[in-house]
Amino acid sequence: MSESRLTRVARALLTVTAASLPLYTIRWQYGPLPTTLLETLILATVAFFLAGRWRERAMRFERSWIDIPIVLLLLSGAIAVLVARDHRAALGLYRAYFLEPVAIFYVARGLLRTEQDLRSLLIGFAVGTSAFALLNIAVFVAEVVQNRISWGSPPTAIYGSANEVALFLEPPLAFAAGLVLLARSTFDRAMGSVWASAVLVGLVLTLSRGAFLAMVVFGLFAVASLSRAARKPLLITAAGFAAVFVATLLLGSHLPVVVHRLSLKALEYTSVTRFEIYGATLQMLAQHPVFGLGLGGYLYVYHQFPEIYPHDLWLTFWVETGLLGLIAFAYIFIRQLVTGWRALPSVSGFPRVLLWGAVGSLVLWAVHGIFDTPYWKNDMSVEFWLVAAVQFIAIRGAGVSLTRAG
Repeated sequence: MSESRLTRVARALLTVTAASLPLYTIRWQYGPLPTTLLETLILATVAFFLAGRWRERAMRFERSWIDIPIVLLLLSGAIAVLVARDHRAALGLYRAYFLEPVAIFYVARGLLRTEQDLRSLLIGFAVGTSAFALLNIAVFVAEVVQNRISWGSPPTAIYGSANEVALFLEPPLAFAAGLVLLARSTFDRAMGSVWASAVLVGLVLTLSRGAFLAMVVFGLFAVASLSRAARKPLLITAAGFAAVFVATLLLGSHLPVVVHRLSLKALEYTSVTRFEIYGATLQMLAQHPVFGLGLGGYLYVYHQFPEIYPHDLWLTFWVETGLLGLIAFAYIFIRQLVTGWRALPSVSGFPRVLLWGAVGSLVLWAVHGIFDTPYWKNDMSVEFWLVAAVQFIAIRGAGVSLTRAG
């Protein structure tokens, strides 16, 4: 049966959703029910997808190894809603961080059937994240011009924290680098170069030390994952990245915020802060080791600054969703990383670009997730599951057995 118009609309909405992840910051209410622009796009995408499947009489869905871990993750989230003190707030987090992102994962798997579908999604993601990076760059420059840059955290657009900007921009950097290094067409390499430049400058201006360390490890991943034939383009790309990185820092080297953020004193303060937060979190978990504190239940006041997450991906899953959530997500994350790595030699063409970008995204988050909390925001939870879907489709489309790859 031919594809329905509803399915085509759903695919277009999925691309718009990928381009609009930061727009969860646009909020309103339907009576007592709060919502966001991102959530509205997600629900519309899911609705059109299901309506299209029903019209096409194709309501059966492909099964995979990831289904059972996802069910366990969703179950842990449901339990975390019951454990939480504020059930209403916890339900909102469960909806935004688990139900809707996982729904997008399955919708993407059902909609992205051809290379052109994947390319359109990637272009949407590139446009949206580039615009977001450029907006943050513009805000930083405007603050410099108006001489309003001082000590503390760098200025950002839309988000309240530079670290949140850095975490969100890391997966786009991986996909952009994949286009530069592995794409065959001139257009793809040019798009990757423009995309990578915008995202890299945006990342550097966050002055996130966790992001800088993650990019170093990402560079090691690039060396280890590419063939000898690709080493020359890698060196050229690395030199270009290093030039942008150094030039951006040099231009801002006279600014107090740059001097402060990159000083040994600031690094020492950050290290002490993190270890105190980790210690306090482990004390909390000692009292609630199985179920944690429930969704939205964590709060630690450090020097009068409230911390709603413990600045570590794995501690956050444990404290928010209990041992079941921690184990389920760790299995999904690590299995995705291992499966993608093992499948890389067997995948070629555009799917290899996508697979390399997906694995690189996980590498960046694995490193940065030791010091900060990726995933636990509306944008990043959807971003994670979109990356997971792209990786799954890239491997499947290349004819590689997921069981063998994993």
